[in-house]
Amino acid sequence: MEETNLLSEAETARYRDQGYLALPDMCPQDEVGYIRRTLLDLFANKTGYNEGAQYDFISRDDPSKPAKFPSLHDPRHYAPGLLKTSYHERTLELARQLLGEDAALYGEHALLKPALNGPETPWHQDEAFRSPDFVYNELSIWLALQPATLENGCMQFIPGSNKGDVLEHRSPGGDKTLHPLECCADFPRSQAVAEPLQPGGCTVHDARTLHFTGANTSPQPRLAYILIYNTPPVYKPGRREFPWLEGRWTDSQTRKKEWHRRGGLAVDVLRRLPGARLTSPRWVAWATICLLYTSPSPRD
Repeated sequence: MEETNLLSEAETARYRDQGYLALPDMCPQDEVGYIRRTLLDLFANKTGYNEGAQYDFISRDDPSKPAKFPSLHDPRHYAPGLLKTSYHERTLELARQLLGEDAALYGEHALLKPALNGPETPWHQDEAFRSPDFVYNELSIWLALQPATLENGCMQFIPGSNKGDVLEHRSPGGDKTLHPLECCADFPRSQAVAEPLQPGGCTVHDARTLHFTGANTSPQPRLAYILIYNTPPVYKPGRREFPWLEGRWTDSQTRKKEWHRRGGLAVDVLRRLPGARLTSPRWVAWATICLLYTSPSPRD
């Protein structure tokens, strides 16, 4: 891939200082339509549910009822065309500019916030979901697939929160069967900055940047597509503790474990092999340590 700079020096400096950026027109409109249709079809068909990839982000899973907040991890495993878009190429260039040339796709996440009563996503830092035994260099890119507004739950950030530590988090209501985490430490909520977007626009944020999306009170669902990039995390066991991760276990993790036992593990490995960076010692080291010494990521 040719070396390009999607961001100016001023934008890069602002990202380092504030921990996020809002960028218009990152995704061509024809690809916005393609991604939106693809994800909506996956949600409509409950694709990946039995594998633990699709679940209710805010509540316990109940297959007899519609999800209150449908969520899907790694939709590329079911629709590989998502990674053949120019949007994916541009986000990879962007990640390498901000994280370094060793940056690669870590995962994806699609979120369908229902109309009228789609729940909020609590204030949190993405790194709070990760194993505390690693040092991370990570960012997330949140793509709007329709107008994202305050009314339907656009992204909101606390500028500069990327410069601090990971704050204390907890499971909502103390229920560790639920997927979300919420930051329960003191931080200046009054400094929150909302970033409305038009379709094709995106926000980019650091794994330590505090962020939140409000409830969807609009008459239309709000669909978002998140790409997560990182460089190989560095293993430093025992340096810190995340007690809020202890004992967390969701319904989707139970389904994934059962699917793996039925032969899904081989399928999972084959899906991930094309993205494996087996020629990079740092990536191989991280993958090996994760396999031998750590439990699965709470967001997997």
